[in-house]
Amino acid sequence: MRLLVPLFLARLWWRGRNQSGYRAHLWRRLGWYGTALASRPPKLIWIHAVSVGETLAIAPLIERLLSDREDLSLLITSTTPTGAAQVRQRFGERVFSDWIPFDTPGAVRRFFTHWQPRVGVFVETEIWPNMVAQANAKAIDVVLLNARLSQRSARGYARVSSVIRPTLDYFSVIAAQERADARRLVALGARPDQVVVTGNLKFAVDPLALRTAYQAEHQRLGGALQDRLVWLAASTHPGEEETVLKAFLALKGVSPNALLMLAPRHPERAGSILALPAMQALQVIRHSEQRDMQRSDDVLMIDTLGSLGALTGFADLVFVGGSLVPHGGHNPLEAAVWQLPILTGSHTFNFATMYRGLVRCGGARQVELTTLTDAVMGLIGPDADRHQATEMGARAGAFQSAQSGVIEAQWAVLAAHLP
Repeated sequence: MRLLVPLFLARLWWRGRNQSGYRAHLWRRLGWYGTALASRPPKLIWIHAVSVGETLAIAPLIERLLSDREDLSLLITSTTPTGAAQVRQRFGERVFSDWIPFDTPGAVRRFFTHWQPRVGVFVETEIWPNMVAQANAKAIDVVLLNARLSQRSARGYARVSSVIRPTLDYFSVIAAQERADARRLVALGARPDQVVVTGNLKFAVDPLALRTAYQAEHQRLGGALQDRLVWLAASTHPGEEETVLKAFLALKGVSPNALLMLAPRHPERAGSILALPAMQALQVIRHSEQRDMQRSDDVLMIDTLGSLGALTGFADLVFVGGSLVPHGGHNPLEAAVWQLPILTGSHTFNFATMYRGLVRCGGARQVELTTLTDAVMGLIGPDADRHQATEMGARAGAFQSAQSGVIEAQWAVLAAHLP
């Protein structure tokens, strides 16, 4: 890990060309805090959520900690600037925030000396040997919540089983999303009595919070969206926007009032997407502009964080990106909460069980780069059977509603290890 540090730093500096947050406070990635006083709030609970997805997943438990356990202090660490921004936006001054250090003995030791947490909580697939081992040596309970382990990740970890096996053994408890995740974790070395299956926290979307945020957006955008056909392409990646724009231009050719809401997974890519040739014939408004939307606008570019869930409520159809290219897909459940028909590509290995259930129940449909246009036209085009789209949305909503009890199950796991 020490030998890899120069590569880690070089990668952060390189990524900082387009997103300056990667270059912010690099010394903290090494566990160096300079003249900053040691932060030792009483009864500190440390939660590590890598990026936006993990932060949103763990948010219901953080809110519950803040409301039910006012005697505790919370530290949320992030790996990416978008994750850190989500922490600031969602929780503000109610929590401490920091970067997680590189997993070297020195950086980890300095991090623990500075913060001195009582409990450590990792989210999803975070298994860092030095971090977990030193926490165990300092008698800090370490919990892995919402754990998932794909077949591909399991194969990778199996190559270093001599390191991963004792690391897994240090966790006080592992709350796995699915039985398949639990089986893979046990195969890697976790004790069977150490692993429980609690369901996926990403099913735990808060409909009330979404509708409250939707009302705020409606005051600004509602008039311009009234009686318009709205298609949302959410969490798109490079290689997908061109296909989305091709499908939208076909839709607009037969439905002139159609609007595309386009939300790239990484908002900093908005400028490069706007430069695509297909965009030049379209009138675009950026969500970050904070100006009134006009009915002549063709595309709403969602280049802000934290607004996608609310804006989804304006859509008639949702395509969830990261799936036409081999990225692994993204969470479709905000669309399901709004009872909307969902389109996805075939690359959904990050959410395989979730998409399998949605497709089986008829709430989602898989498409390819070559069939996206036909699928969009078939669901919301002028000759589409709108009853079919409505039925798909209802089935997606029913699928999401059936996944109840996840927050309570994971809260029970966490609460058992709180001071």
